[in-house]
Amino acid sequence: MGQTAIDLYSGCGGMSAGACAAIPDLEVKWALDIDTDATRTFRNSHPEALVDCCDVSLVSAADVIERAGIDKIDWLFAGPTCQAVSTMGVFHLDDPRNALFVHFIRLLDGFAAVGRKPRRVVMENVPGVVYGKNLVIVKELFKLFEERGYNVFADVVNMADYGLPQLRNRFILVATLDALPANFPLPTHASDASGTLPEYVNVHEAISDLTDCDTDRSAVASLEAATTLTPFQRFVRDGAGKAPNHHANNLSEINRKRVSKVPQGGCWKDIPPELLPDRFRRVRLTDYATLYGRLHEAAPAYTISAGFANVTSGCFTHPTHDRALTVREGARLQGFRDSFEFLGSRHAQYRQVGNAVPPFFMMQLVRHLLDGARDGVPARMTSEVIASGRKLPPMVKRYMNKKNDSERSGDGYGSGTYWPAGWGEPIPADAVAANGYRLSNATPRYRRRDEWRASRDKFTDQDLVAVYEEQQRRGIDPEGMIVLPLTREGDVDAIDRAIVQLLAILGSRAGIMKLDVPVRYLRARLKLLHDQLSERLVSNLPPLAIQEDGAAVLLGSDKGTLLLARLTFEETDLSERASLKAPHLVLHPEPPRRKIKAAADRHSCR
Repeated sequence: MGQTAIDLYSGCGGMSAGACAAIPDLEVKWALDIDTDATRTFRNSHPEALVDCCDVSLVSAADVIERAGIDKIDWLFAGPTCQAVSTMGVFHLDDPRNALFVHFIRLLDGFAAVGRKPRRVVMENVPGVVYGKNLVIVKELFKLFEERGYNVFADVVNMADYGLPQLRNRFILVATLDALPANFPLPTHASDASGTLPEYVNVHEAISDLTDCDTDRSAVASLEAATTLTPFQRFVRDGAGKAPNHHANNLSEINRKRVSKVPQGGCWKDIPPELLPDRFRRVRLTDYATLYGRLHEAAPAYTISAGFANVTSGCFTHPTHDRALTVREGARLQGFRDSFEFLGSRHAQYRQVGNAVPPFFMMQLVRHLLDGARDGVPARMTSEVIASGRKLPPMVKRYMNKKNDSERSGDGYGSGTYWPAGWGEPIPADAVAANGYRLSNATPRYRRRDEWRASRDKFTDQDLVAVYEEQQRRGIDPEGMIVLPLTREGDVDAIDRAIVQLLAILGSRAGIMKLDVPVRYLRARLKLLHDQLSERLVSNLPPLAIQEDGAAVLLGSDKGTLLLARLTFEETDLSERASLKAPHLVLHPEPPRRKIKAAADRHSCR
């Protein structure tokens, strides 16, 4: 019997594409993503799969099993959105976008409950998930997987080590029911040619055959026949000499003039100041070294992001042409085969390519796991390392072999920090350092830290009071099991809605309830939402405190009956009513234990 897979937060299907390359008869049974164009692309590549395009909070595991006809799950692939932990975004553990990790575990439990427990799980995210406080998310993932009987290991891998022509570092977590060695595939390439491995695959090897080829009105490129091909080229050139999506965004005349001044490996610092926007006088010389950057043919590309159509936002200018990379060139750098077609608008195609997990790497990882994970590189994040609390080693290594043809710079690490063209004599290093490495003393704005985080904390788009008051009017017996469906209405997140409804219900009862809340995100959202409702002076809001060990939440007045309860996510079969055949937030109370006085005073809380 062949192997089956499902793909959660699938995007256009990079993980599944790589897995199918490793297992030609792999049957992808189901996928889910909220992006309409990405799911269209996924269906086009996997016409046999059931593909849902909706909010994950609306999906029940039992319903998926029934609709997709899934008898077993050999592989579960998942790429939860990365904005809440990305180094390009805001470090914010309680960002509602991190709820996607929660829904992932909820569905995992749902599949197990109906006898379809996945044998192997592969999860991908940005390296930012292991930085600073965000490491709490990784620790919780390890804990939750281990509690479910999985062997777990993870690492941040540079996919250039595996022949991808791109410096793409990503967090990869593997969880298996089989006791596989905790390691990743052996590298196939190195950052330089001084050892036994060949040097990183470069941009020229990846896209040079697309540079001057003929392209028809449908953006399908016709490639010349090649007598010799490298392993990477053999993988990607599978389109019988055709490559779709070979079109680029048009540049404005001013941006065309700007990039025309940038040599291979150079950036905005090679553009004459009269052509540059004034904002560049306020940037730090040590930052933004890739803005208006031009790729170098002799080096791998920088990370291909969802915005790689925009030459102003990174190193996305073609090595020899004064234009942005085409969608197909970006797909090549991401390790997609030429037979893989992206659907939707051109903007949507760029986004799909940049957000994808590179199939060329995924193929090698799946093969490695199928082979029993023998002869690999030991993972730096294991259950033992996580449990020990030891500080992790540096997870991303610097690339020391960068190429730069700018007359003001040399090759190697730090080659992007040279003095900009046309700005006169360089300012002494100590003066630049004293000014925060900026060319002017303008007060910088910390939008990511101050504005974006504040906006998210204020729940500006969520009418929480209306949800709270509506639940008060509706009423419900607060003494028994409380079952709240996860439904998203308007701008209120599904989990947030259920939590606010729960607070309204518990506010109508006396006594104090000690809630066991095993999911950290749920505890954090309880506190944040309670604070918001308190600021808005809603009526009968029960007092809330979280114990120092973080294991329990106390809700209610400080006198009366102590009730113990557990707050969890659960699936279907809670009622015969069709409205309850969906994911739920469920509070399971235990029988009253004793009468207490000043209960909160006897618990150390914060």
